[in-house]
Amino acid sequence: MRLPATSRRLVVDTNVAFSASESLHPVSDACRRVMETMFEGQHYVVLSATQFMEWQKHQSGYSKRWLVRMKARKLWHILAPEPDSGLAARAKKIACTEEVRQEILKDLHLLENALATDRIVLSMETNVFRLFSEHKKVLKVPQPVAWVNPTDDTAACLAWIEDGAEVGKARCVPAST
Repeated sequence: MRLPATSRRLVVDTNVAFSASESLHPVSDACRRVMETMFEGQHYVVLSATQFMEWQKHQSGYSKRWLVRMKARKLWHILAPEPDSGLAARAKKIACTEEVRQEILKDLHLLENALATDRIVLSMETNVFRLFSEHKKVLKVPQPVAWVNPTDDTAACLAWIEDGAEVGKARCVPAST
């Protein structure tokens, strides 16, 4: 199978995999449609060991079947060993409350995985996006990372994925400058 030139490696947060289902609920529908668009556009799903374990615990029936289809088409990218660019060590130095630090550390693997691949995250986490953006200088984020919420504007998200999921055309965790 020949992949299109616009095929990208996307980090899909567990909250998207958990929410995607056959339900007509707007959140479930949005997440399912985004994952289907990834499949149809032949984009890769990126999974590290940490993410894969999270997916196993929290994925919906739909997401489980979707991942089987992605594997069958060889549209999954496994990160082994786990990426470690030093973000966690730098996050521990942020001047903030312990609660905020734990929130940053909990989802830092998404940013690490994105930086190790095509710099794209699909996630419904808005608070951690804000925290990553606020603390970009201490984190020393080397390049912008697209952080796309499938439920914010589903039509725009679908069109963005169909058009090649370019980092520069999405809301990004900014690089530290």
